[in-house]
Amino acid sequence: MALRITATDAKNNFGNLLELAAWHGRVDIVRHGRVVASVVAPRAIDELEKASGALAQDFGNWRATHMFPAASVRNARIVDPGAGFDDD
Repeated sequence: MALRITATDAKNNFGNLLELAAWHGRVDIVRHGRVVASVVAPRAIDELEKASGALAQDFGNWRATHMFPAASVRNARIVDPGAGFDDD
């Protein structure tokens, strides 16, 4: 199981977050009781690819067809998220 830290701790101690990820392999960031992001060390990804080349290849194919291009994400803006957006 991955180490978990709060989103506030991740924001305030980003350098420490990177060190934890490098040491533990994976750190989950939790906001309002649910995991909202994970920071994964490159060695952990390499180990996953070695352990399951087919799974890693499938993820690579999925990422190529389902992830937003970086340029599009940078240009995206939330104009009016509306009342109750992201409320738990």
